[in-house]
Amino acid sequence: MRRFLLFGLLCWGLGVPAGAQPTNLARFQELARSCLTLPDTLRAFRLEAPDTLPYIRTALEARWLQEGRRVYRRDTSALPTVRYRIDAARVAYARLDHDRLQRTVTLALQAELLDPRGRLLDVRACQPVAVDTIAQALRDRLEHPAFPETQAPLPPERPGLLERYVIPAVALVATTLSVYLLFTLRSRSGDASSP
Repeated sequence: MRRFLLFGLLCWGLGVPAGAQPTNLARFQELARSCLTLPDTLRAFRLEAPDTLPYIRTALEARWLQEGRRVYRRDTSALPTVRYRIDAARVAYARLDHDRLQRTVTLALQAELLDPRGRLLDVRACQPVAVDTIAQALRDRLEHPAFPETQAPLPPERPGLLERYVIPAVALVATTLSVYLLFTLRSRSGDASSP
């Protein structure tokens, strides 16, 4: 019984495991999949994707293939073209308390659908945002060192009780006391010199 109690306390004390929180890279993939939807009638097309953020292209292709669509990367002139551009991809952290952070993942995407002759059929732009709470200890495990857009600096710690209240109060008391003493001593020295 004691072992079960110790095991339970250990599991509870460890908090949320890293596997339960999606990585920043996985968040970008989720946002891209939710943002870039295609018409149901488009069953085969050519994909023009930027070289940056290759994991987004991989996630989109996997989803479209799972839906039964045929995706081509080579120049196939007989097919419509789906072209997308990533305008922004960033992660930001805000400190909630000592050991929790609010994570904000933003992806700005613009997509174009062209017919086989290159005429523009549709333009879509979206900027989905995902906001969640993570443990500060997990931050390094959720970032990917090969992709700088998945990394963000840690926000500075909020000042504690000493910096917020005690130091300004001491400065106020010291200033008030020095002004009081200055005028008190000055008025006494003026009283002593008068006949």
